[in-house]
Amino acid sequence: MSVTQEGDVKRPILAVAAVLGSLSLTVAPSRAAAGQGQTLADLFKTGTVRFVPEMTITDEAMAGKAFFSQISDIAMDDKGNLYAADSKENNIKMFDRSGAFLGTIGRAGQGPGEFNYPIEIEFSKGRLYVRELFNSRVSILDDKGIYLNSVRIERQAGQWWNMLALPDGRFVVQREVTDFQDPNAPQEVFIDLFSSELAFMKTLYRHVVRRNKYISEPVRTNVPVPFAAQVYCDVTSDGRVLIAYSGGYEVEVHDPDKGKVASFTQSYTPAEVTAEDKELYFKGMVSSLSGPSGTVVKKQGAPDYIINNTEFPRTKPPFLNIKSDLEGNVWVQLYGPTITKDGPEMDVFDRQGRYCARVRIQPGGVFPYRMVPVPGGFWTIRYNEEGEVDLVRFRVSR
Repeated sequence: MSVTQEGDVKRPILAVAAVLGSLSLTVAPSRAAAGQGQTLADLFKTGTVRFVPEMTITDEAMAGKAFFSQISDIAMDDKGNLYAADSKENNIKMFDRSGAFLGTIGRAGQGPGEFNYPIEIEFSKGRLYVRELFNSRVSILDDKGIYLNSVRIERQAGQWWNMLALPDGRFVVQREVTDFQDPNAPQEVFIDLFSSELAFMKTLYRHVVRRNKYISEPVRTNVPVPFAAQVYCDVTSDGRVLIAYSGGYEVEVHDPDKGKVASFTQSYTPAEVTAEDKELYFKGMVSSLSGPSGTVVKKQGAPDYIINNTEFPRTKPPFLNIKSDLEGNVWVQLYGPTITKDGPEMDVFDRQGRYCARVRIQPGGVFPYRMVPVPGGFWTIRYNEEGEVDLVRFRVSR
């Protein structure tokens, strides 16, 4: 029996949506991309921004040769080609910098060049790294999609959550270790440094979290801890590692070789957990139960034994994600009553960790869960009003 919180996994996409906007192929400095004489930090200091679509890639770009189904991650190579990991289709879809479809890499399977639920991708030093959830490995391919080798992710090493490429070719990996011998023990998060061949080098950071507790009656299962403090991580374009634990409001800056070199904090007022929060939390759950002949029965909403064993905290953590743009500004997605009729809000710090402002993203914009920074903006995965998936390049604007 397992219980998950529904949110990022969407239904398969079959409809074809229209392509919106166009993209200039000139790669300009960030100052020019943000606006004449302005950097992104300048824009953020105004307290309000818009995410303006410059280019949208939809099913239509593939002209019936393929369809977006469940895009879990995106990456970009040095030429501006875009790669999209389709977990349900078990392939990687490729597009050139103008949005033209180049083809797919891989197919379902366990052999070389085959994938089983590709959930995360990174492009680094001419290689495409594909983390496969159900094959428990990272497959490494060249820039043409030719399989080179793979690296096994050992179960005892814990569950990988993030695989982030540094500019020098090394990787930062976030993993979580659960003590299955002691179901009451907390989980432990590690931020590790790996070589370009994905060989472990050293641990940069570790922190205890408690995302799950376990019960044995009436069934043995996990009970997710609502609004649990977690560890978030990202890397900057100049190779710094950003790490933040949401049990407080502090963002640490680490040098991969020297360790922690700085940190910055921000005062905040914790948001109360409301009755509506609790109701929505249980409604968003999906429970899975094994049925006859190995079938799996899924049910929307939390079963009674989950509800009865769930304890809510009084307040929410201050944030639930961090990202860094191409200029090195740090975006902090706030966790609280930060989505209003005027749009969601985030805190932004400049490259030196100085507070820019609490920034309202004007209606229609959302904080990018998956993000590839580009001059003046970013690529991300977006689900439109019909529930169809698009790949969108946004420009940050007033």
